[in-house]
Amino acid sequence: MSRLTSCLAITAILGLLTGCMNYRLGSMLPGDVRTVYMPTCVNQTTEPQIEQDVTRAILSQIQTDGTLRVAPELEADSILSVTITDFSLKPVAYKFGEGSTVNQYRMSIRASFALRRRADNSLIAESPALVGWYDMDFAGDITSSKAVGLRPAAEDLGRRIVGKIVQYWP
Repeated sequence: MSRLTSCLAITAILGLLTGCMNYRLGSMLPGDVRTVYMPTCVNQTTEPQIEQDVTRAILSQIQTDGTLRVAPELEADSILSVTITDFSLKPVAYKFGEGSTVNQYRMSIRASFALRRRADNSLIAESPALVGWYDMDFAGDITSSKAVGLRPAAEDLGRRIVGKIVQYWP
C-alpha cells in the first residue's frame, strides 16, 4: 500500500470515528452562554477565609481559559455558584526513620458548582463534588504549611471546575 493510500485510509477512519462519536473541538457550552458572573464562594468548612482564595483562583482560571468572559451580574449570560464543602490537610510522607514526623502534606479542597442561565435560572452544568489538591513539604508549622499550599490547591480546583464547565457533557 502506498504512503498516500495509507494517509487517506487513516484520515477516513478518523473522520468516521469523530463523526460517530459526535466529537466537537472547543467549548461544549450552549451558543447563548458567553459571559459569566461569579459571586464569592460559599464556605461550608471550618477553614476561615478560604472562600476568598478559591473565588480568586476560579475567576483567574476562567480568564485564562478564555471560553467565558467575566461580567457584572446584570450583564452576564450565566451565574456560577460554587460551594466549598471540605478542606483537609493530610500527611502523605514521613521523615525517613521517623515514622511519626510528617515531611509532606496533601491539601485538598472539595467543592460543588452549578452554572445557570441568568435569564431563566436553567441549569447549564453542575458537579456535586470536585477536588483540587496540592502536595507540599512541611514548612515549619501547620499555619505556614497551609499558607504555602492554599494558592496551588485553589488553582487546581479552579482548573477542574472550568474544565468541567467548558467540557460538560449533559
